[in-house]
Amino acid sequence: MAVGFQNQGNSCSANSALQCVAHTPELSSLIEFRKVVRAIWNNASKSVKPGPKLTNPSVQQDAQEYLDFLLGALDQEFKKQDNPPKGKKVRPELPSPVADFFEDQTKSTVKCPKCSNMVSSTPESFTSLSLPVHETAQPVSLESCIREYTKDDVLDSWHCPKCKRNQKDAVKKLELGKLPRNLILHLARFKCDSSGSVEKIDTTVEFPQISTLWEQEYKLYGLINHMGDSDYGHYTATIKLPNGKWYSFDDEVVEEIFEPSRCSSDAYILFYHKTSV
Repeated sequence: MAVGFQNQGNSCSANSALQCVAHTPELSSLIEFRKVVRAIWNNASKSVKPGPKLTNPSVQQDAQEYLDFLLGALDQEFKKQDNPPKGKKVRPELPSPVADFFEDQTKSTVKCPKCSNMVSSTPESFTSLSLPVHETAQPVSLESCIREYTKDDVLDSWHCPKCKRNQKDAVKKLELGKLPRNLILHLARFKCDSSGSVEKIDTTVEFPQISTLWEQEYKLYGLINHMGDSDYGHYTATIKLPNGKWYSFDDEVVEEIFEPSRCSSDAYILFYHKTSV
């Protein structure tokens, strides 16, 4: 069933993120989140008011910030539940389902142009990738945003531990591990200008329903949209339910739609599910 979330005052960003995470199949029966999900499927006649543990406070947040907060909170809840009672044998720590479903790692490698020495950074975990979006009057593809994110970076100065001196033109490469089952792609539409003011980038981005990313096939199942500018904006979610139909979630208002446009200046966060093993 498709049921909306009540707006509790500037909570459209949280509501949109909650809807997309709630409709991720693997997460539909987890801990505190289970109460909300159960209400979504069992309460088709009215909207749901998410509990305090699932909403962040009254000031409107960016949906990406709330999404990170939500997944982090769920991850911590699982780790708490996995802690054994006092006196019981401590089990080896296992990754939480949240980490298993969403998390991967990136690391960077720098190659010295003089001696070809390779230095790798410590891997960093992520639950979403923030892709750059350039300002342009012409539409850009999701693939071009990914290429921009992963392109080699030539460093002006880098200290090679083998040469024991600074080198120019060292090449920094970004590497990803095995991609997660659910890949969250954040289109970085907000930027700070020289005065510190935040501006929105309204470039139209084309994104496919089915895409091969890093040799893995992914299928779109949800997206968060942002309408308006950096000062006065509104978030909605568009999600494909298990019945194969697409729905628009605008706080309490839920409507079935034909399917979302694959070319949008409002698309902000894309949710893809891996179809290949």
